[in-house]
Amino acid sequence: NRSLVRPVFALAFPVAASSQLDTLAGLADVFLVRDLGADAISAVGVSQIVTMVIGVMMISVSTGAFTMVAQAIGAGSPVEASATTKQAFTLVTLVSIALSLIGIITSRFALEMLSMPPAIIELGTAYLRVFFAGLVFMTLNFTLSNCLYGAGETRIPLYLNGVMALLKIALSYLLIFGIGPFPELGVTGAALSTVISRAAGFLLGMVLLYNGRLPLCLLPGTSYFPDRARAQRMLRIGIPSAMQGLFRNGSGVVFLKLIALTAAPVTAVAAYSIGNQMERIIRRTSLAFGTAATTLVGQNLGAQNQQAAVQSGWTATLVGALSMALLGLPLAWFAPEIMGFFTVEPAIIRVGVIYIYAIALAEPFQCLAIGAGGALRGAGDTKPALYYTIISQWLVRLPVGYALAFWLHWGIPGLWVSLVAFSVLQALLTIRKFTDGSWQNREI
Repeated sequence: NRSLVRPVFALAFPVAASSQLDTLAGLADVFLVRDLGADAISAVGVSQIVTMVIGVMMISVSTGAFTMVAQAIGAGSPVEASATTKQAFTLVTLVSIALSLIGIITSRFALEMLSMPPAIIELGTAYLRVFFAGLVFMTLNFTLSNCLYGAGETRIPLYLNGVMALLKIALSYLLIFGIGPFPELGVTGAALSTVISRAAGFLLGMVLLYNGRLPLCLLPGTSYFPDRARAQRMLRIGIPSAMQGLFRNGSGVVFLKLIALTAAPVTAVAAYSIGNQMERIIRRTSLAFGTAATTLVGQNLGAQNQQAAVQSGWTATLVGALSMALLGLPLAWFAPEIMGFFTVEPAIIRVGVIYIYAIALAEPFQCLAIGAGGALRGAGDTKPALYYTIISQWLVRLPVGYALAFWLHWGIPGLWVSLVAFSVLQALLTIRKFTDGSWQNREI
């Protein structure tokens, strides 16, 4: 529906820009530690991947809250939206405290299980322990943004992320190198700057939610005290999404282990650490269209308008896939320059360029899966995306990648080829589910 293209971009663009600010902050860490050597680059890149596996469990709360807030706003019930948001903050705090303890205890073990070289294990362990100590601030920020997205407010998270990104990059520079009165913490300084900036961003976000000027407000009469029935509704929607994220990022961790087992592990891991930042940039843009699909579908279903929900889901999905195809062209064209910006090692550049080519080819298919999955999520139908992630990433990506890399002796390029293979399959499966229309009458 052409009339929906503008609303889709109006929702997706701020979400994409906000996500890119997160990516920029991650890239800044990789850039700043490059003078500390390949081990430092790898430690930051690998640690960021490991943190996603634990942090993804927060999706179980925030996804459910996203859908429930969207449908409450669509139904014209700000009190329901406020109650849901407060419950989400309570749940995410309780869960993140437990996950923080697990992350701190298992940081070294996780890196050892990935077969990382000793130097990377030492640097990465210090990074991860600081990160997990402040995990609650990361997860609360994520939940706050998702609740605002459900209300159709995508600009405020962008502004908050802008403040946090600037603060984080400045603190990273000061803490990594020990500028002025700040201690020289190296890789650990990058993690500490993330914790401090996220804490500041969440406090600012809470002030805005209480001032009463946003589509979503925290109203008196709604409580932070745990509400079992509401929590169960959130988790019923969110747990499949959390499991999907766990399997998706778990697949990425196993994939990283395969990279570390190739003939030149330091070169391969460094190339992946840099190239993965590029993948995050374009993937987060795809996720922005998925967010737009969730918001529009959820609000239309809340307003009992199934036809508009179908049209908005298709529009967000197809516009997103076309956008990713166009964005992939300059990414592939400038792949050598992108790699050369982060390293001067010819071997790392050569391996990383092929990885970027694979990203550009796979991402339009990834966006099809993400957009259709986002539309299903707006209806509270989150189980299909979980099943399709298991099939495409665990039953296709990892076996195909292993076979190409080690049985057929393609090496690291064989692992990059598997990225394209699973992306095509996941897109086909998710689009097929969205097309059948069974999600339209689902109750949450």
